[in-house]
Amino acid sequence: MQHILVTRGGAVGDMILTLPAFGALRLAFPKAHIEVLGDSRRARLARHRAYADAIMDAEKLEIYRLFSREARIPRQLVSYLSGFDLILSYVPAPSDVFIDNVRRCCPGDVIARTPHPDGTIHATDHLLQPVLGFVDTIPSTEPRVYPDTEGRQAANRLWRSTGLPDQGVLAIHAGSGGPHKLWPQEGWQQIMSWAAKDGVSGILIHGPAEQDSRLGPLLDNLSPPWKPLRNVPLLELAAILEKCAAFAGHDSGVTHLAAAVGTPTLALFGPTDPRVWGPRGHHTCVLQPALPGQLGLDNMPVGMVIDTLRAVLDGTFQFIPSRLGHTHLRVSA
Repeated sequence: MQHILVTRGGAVGDMILTLPAFGALRLAFPKAHIEVLGDSRRARLARHRAYADAIMDAEKLEIYRLFSREARIPRQLVSYLSGFDLILSYVPAPSDVFIDNVRRCCPGDVIARTPHPDGTIHATDHLLQPVLGFVDTIPSTEPRVYPDTEGRQAANRLWRSTGLPDQGVLAIHAGSGGPHKLWPQEGWQQIMSWAAKDGVSGILIHGPAEQDSRLGPLLDNLSPPWKPLRNVPLLELAAILEKCAAFAGHDSGVTHLAAAVGTPTLALFGPTDPRVWGPRGHHTCVLQPALPGQLGLDNMPVGMVIDTLRAVLDGTFQFIPSRLGHTHLRVSA
């Protein structure tokens, strides 16, 4: 195997959960050229010597044509796909049309794996399965993101320009791509008020999924004021999170990113199942209501979140990773 392509769509968290599969491919084929085909903004997370050598933006190749049974596949796309010895596809195609078209173009092996687990195993383990046959040793199942030099330089500039302390900074991402995953805004307001009163400097992360109407009230009347970050490029955000003492958020891509750079992470999970979608990391804790179901996070007690964050910040919280790859605590209302 000299040339390997991995097609991966989805959001930020989906790409991060797939990184151990890239790591296993690199372990199995250390000298191969491994490439990622997908959204270039997210695929950059896999551009590292431990994972992939190059990325290709799917839009540039008109990849959408492969989803049509009667497609006239552009010559450029055929030429591109024909250059790989192995194509591993995680595209959630509604039928076999996409894979059939890829096989028409690629003379090598084509392996298709639905990116959606069936609910019985963690998503990372599910995504790893088609690669396990290539490796002799058990690969790491903990996603790891490596900030680049440019991102770290940007993070250092942020610290200098805003006067953030070298230690003890708390980052919060109060949003998520799914509204049903959100803790009520009043909870975050109380967390940020507690942090400000205790002299904890903070950063509030604001991504494209959140509305400005949700961000403003969280920043009002905070003393000292927090630094809001809006739509920061992913590798720069990774470097910023890496410098923070702790992070708190929902079931979101930013939470997975914080865990993947090794920042002590507190993830609030409501209706989604952390046994399938939870972030993995030795310094990651998932808080979940004892009776999640349809209740979401409405019954998550603020006091428990504050106590946990305080312990994480002062270094007294005891992380006890389970077989799921994170510390999992069920909380009674």
